[in-house]
Amino acid sequence: MKKSILAIGAGVFVVVTILLCMNNDEKMYQKKKHFDTVNDVLSQLENNEIRKISDTGRREETDEFLECLSKRKRLTDSQMDFKNLKINNVKELNDEEKKALIEDYNKIQKKLNMPYKATKIEPVRLEAEEIFPYKDENGEISKKECDIDFVMVDEGEGMVIDYYVEGIDKNSDKKEGNMHAKG
Repeated sequence: MKKSILAIGAGVFVVVTILLCMNNDEKMYQKKKHFDTVNDVLSQLENNEIRKISDTGRREETDEFLECLSKRKRLTDSQMDFKNLKINNVKELNDEEKKALIEDYNKIQKKLNMPYKATKIEPVRLEAEEIFPYKDENGEISKKECDIDFVMVDEGEGMVIDYYVEGIDKNSDKKEGNMHAKG
């Protein structure tokens, strides 16, 4: 009798797990735009809000921003918590900097359960100003100037952001950097 109860319990567990895993694509934002170049993605980022306040009062990523993200980033959180991005300069990376950024990206990829190989990989470094949806202690709109590294890939839906690392806040008094691998 104990074996039959265990078998039934295991069967129910398997069926429930399968049902929960089905139709995940319906919950994930489905891309509608195809970006051919890195500049197309950067233009979309700069000309649209990154996050907005939903009807329920939660901060969420806008559809325009989700168009710029890889499938993996759309399934999880982009970790870009600012409202807008003002791009001051797209830095030209030398071969060594490109290689280092791609190596960091590949290290993160290897840690994933199901890594994939993109057909095209483009590292990008921006000097940018992040604009937040709240005010600082002086009552001014909160902004932060920093370098941002992206790795953009083509995963069959055009160029998208699959890796994001925020560099040092240029206006900070702190000596140490706030480099956060965002994967």
